[in-house]
Amino acid sequence: MERAQFQKNPDPNLQVILTAALGLLRTPGALTPEIDGGIQRRNQIQRMFFSPLEDFLINETLPIRQEARINRNMLNRVWKWLGRDLMPDDFQTVLEQAGNTKVSGERVAALVQALRTRSVDAVGEALHRCEVSDTQRRRMGIELGGERGIAELRDIQKIFSAERWLVPFLQNIPERINEQRLKRDTDVLRLVDKCSYRFPDHVSVIAAALVDRADAPAALCSFAGRLAGDDDPKAIEKSQFAPFVDVVMSEAERLQILALEHCKNNPDPVAFSQALLEYHSLVRGVERDMDLSVSGKWHKRLAETKRSLSNVVTTELNNAHGAVRKALQVPKFDQAGKLQIDQEAIDDAVRTLRVVNMVRNASETFAVNEVGKRTRQAVEQTLEIVTRSQISDLGKARGRQLQAHLAAADVAIMLSEIYFGSEYANQLRRSRQAAVAKARKLTASVQGNPERKLVAHALGSR
Repeated sequence: MERAQFQKNPDPNLQVILTAALGLLRTPGALTPEIDGGIQRRNQIQRMFFSPLEDFLINETLPIRQEARINRNMLNRVWKWLGRDLMPDDFQTVLEQAGNTKVSGERVAALVQALRTRSVDAVGEALHRCEVSDTQRRRMGIELGGERGIAELRDIQKIFSAERWLVPFLQNIPERINEQRLKRDTDVLRLVDKCSYRFPDHVSVIAAALVDRADAPAALCSFAGRLAGDDDPKAIEKSQFAPFVDVVMSEAERLQILALEHCKNNPDPVAFSQALLEYHSLVRGVERDMDLSVSGKWHKRLAETKRSLSNVVTTELNNAHGAVRKALQVPKFDQAGKLQIDQEAIDDAVRTLRVVNMVRNASETFAVNEVGKRTRQAVEQTLEIVTRSQISDLGKARGRQLQAHLAAADVAIMLSEIYFGSEYANQLRRSRQAAVAKARKLTASVQGNPERKLVAHALGSR
């Protein structure tokens, strides 16, 4: 969470959550310098064992596997395979020591480090056996999830084997790397250049670590040109630094998957538009810094992600007008007299308005110029007309209908603020306050005059 707060467009609630988490962690007696409890400590061994992989883990399964970008789900598979089939005695010894509260935390950490070091040779031998034996390869594939799982195991072994120099190298790299550091400054450039010269087989590993720390991952394309001494995409593609552009393409694919996942399964009305914004920022940066038309491989990968998201965004825009109209309807009361707020419809409208707003400046990225214009025109007219109408009706409402119209007006103002901005929304709020005051004054006058009360009741029952 501490690292995430320095990224672009952090979650607005992140600071609140982080503050609460730090408060719990720093509560006296909550934690001690030692790892408390045998069972708790045993459960932490897996995390300690895989700790050098933190910069390389992703949650998405990429369409084209990128070296050193390891799916987090692989860790459980590898852990079980190592502990059951490859190094059962070593694992059992470490777990027993971890479960013994008399053994210090420092001693347990040293045992885990030694276990990880021994695993490098053990995994290397297992990978060699599967290269020369189809039977061994099939068995390993069954345990690890096929050829992709074997390839990710090879990446894990490669990172573990480089731990002696890789960890100090990453400690010298800033936790967050801004765009200027990648495009103009020389501190990170010198470190990467030196490491790439000494360990040319690990350029992909270095690139994967940097994309995780970069504020603007697209800047790695320019960074690759600086390393190669030529910003021509063809020259970069033929150089040893091509993995820095490969990893940017993989990041575009990851953001595409993330956006699609948010669109289909995440009820958070903000997540989808945020993922689209991150994807657009990446694509805009790549296309600004590199002419991909001369590089068939990279151009094709980026074009495929754009095509996929364009279809989804087009569908979202086509449904935007209907989603907004549905959310603007005045809620009704059920038989028990409770106001039925359609929160799902409101969330859908919030999501679609955020998407409409976001693609206003990203129509070329998502190829939605025409549908974007039509959608904005329809949404603007609907929001303006219906919101003004609801505020007007609010001033005439009485009784419990005042509650219903007030809820509808509040939704309309919220949606207007998302689309038109806070200044326009503040004008609407002032009109709303005046309408509420008018409605309450009318209600009070009716209650004080029996004849008007009968007329109002008759009118309200129509």
